[in-house]
Amino acid sequence: MIFPSSNRIALGLRIALASAALAASTPASANGRYPSAGQILVDPADPRRIVLRATYGVLTTSDGGERWSWICEESIGYSGFEDPMLVITGDGSILAGLSSGLSATHDRGCQWDIAGGGLADLTLVDVSIDRAEPSSAILLGSSVLTGDEILTQVWASKDDGRTWAQAGVDLPSAFLGVTLDSAPSDPRRLYVSGRWNGPTFQGALQRSDDRGETWESFDIPGSDDRNLPYLGAVDPRDADVVYVRRDGDGADALLVSKDGGATWREVFHAVSLLGFALSPDGARIAVGSDMDGLWIAPTTTLEFTQVGRLGVRCLTWTSDGLFACADELADGFTAGVSVDGGETFSPILTLDRLCGPPPACGRETSTGATCPALWAATASFLGVPGRCDAGAGPSAGASGGDPAAGGASTGTGVGTGAPGAGGGCACDASGQGRPGALLSCMIAAGGALLGARRRRARGLRLRAREPRGPV
Repeated sequence: MIFPSSNRIALGLRIALASAALAASTPASANGRYPSAGQILVDPADPRRIVLRATYGVLTTSDGGERWSWICEESIGYSGFEDPMLVITGDGSILAGLSSGLSATHDRGCQWDIAGGGLADLTLVDVSIDRAEPSSAILLGSSVLTGDEILTQVWASKDDGRTWAQAGVDLPSAFLGVTLDSAPSDPRRLYVSGRWNGPTFQGALQRSDDRGETWESFDIPGSDDRNLPYLGAVDPRDADVVYVRRDGDGADALLVSKDGGATWREVFHAVSLLGFALSPDGARIAVGSDMDGLWIAPTTTLEFTQVGRLGVRCLTWTSDGLFACADELADGFTAGVSVDGGETFSPILTLDRLCGPPPACGRETSTGATCPALWAATASFLGVPGRCDAGAGPSAGASGGDPAAGGASTGTGVGTGAPGAGGGCACDASGQGRPGALLSCMIAAGGALLGARRRRARGLRLRAREPRGPV
């Protein structure tokens, strides 16, 4: 399961308000959404290859973040306000769960194809990989049929998403699924979170111990259609330990069950929880948002401590560090990585590293045929030059807007180094790499309106950042 760091209901409404104001003055080819990232993935076979889902497309790098390519939404098969869940499988394939089915690329993002057969037109709400075998993927489809009947199914692939078969039987027809995960220590153990379709719309966890052949249901306290439960993770060593984020209106909570969903304990609450990550060894857990900063706890005690004020929009934890999505203007980068437990972050994506569509994608591919014509409008909207200098990305040591010595950023998101060159914006050096330097780039590229709206949004967000501690 990929934790939905931006809830499609609550966050979508917030973004819609900002987008309505932006849309009138943005290029027709841009979707008008506030530029941000909501999911970050690291290739299980190549830690230098990173994929980021943003509000304006999918971004990829093969060199650890020196240069990034942009894949437009249209080439993948979606548009507008949709935020598909993505995974990278063992051979580097990328799978995207769309409202209209599954889109997959097996050539590093050039050609995207929509799956046929039983997945055709199925509304996919989550997709995941089996940790013990990354070439094995699972996905969750949940579609409302005629009347009150709901079709909720789990599908599985053993060949990196090339062929699929249903895993077990349909879930109950009155159950709407929202997230899916398997237990790393026992792939036959599947979890699906969601809610019942009346009369109380009680939130529930469905558990299977036989890869979907049978299902057992457990209520998740405090959850319903207004407080949906989203799976966060399953402990890598104990299949009975499962974490769920309960999404509420201005009051999110983290719950844990240590008996496979039979009983639950609330361990943390905050204004919002956009990010969740469990360390690879299951020893630590990180949560956060742009409203509450970054909090980390040992899983033995689940006593959370705030480690930074970073405006978290997504989290991923691998053996190489804790990766986070952030707000570039407020925090100095769009994506960064921490190797000290979240105390500091080194930027891996700043907008001056974004170089346009992948040059290796020929016009015979969906990306090569579609994205180049859309890039100029997107680059203008983002306030970036639109191309990178030939042969090099940002200069060595540059961290594109928020470097400290060695390119590290403090947990507050305030940088102190000098801006990068070679492939980035030609900014005035007096900006000293702070978010204001990015604003200068945006104005120079015709992005003054977007910059002004970002400053106002940042001011509102900083005034609202009063973190709530663990319960």
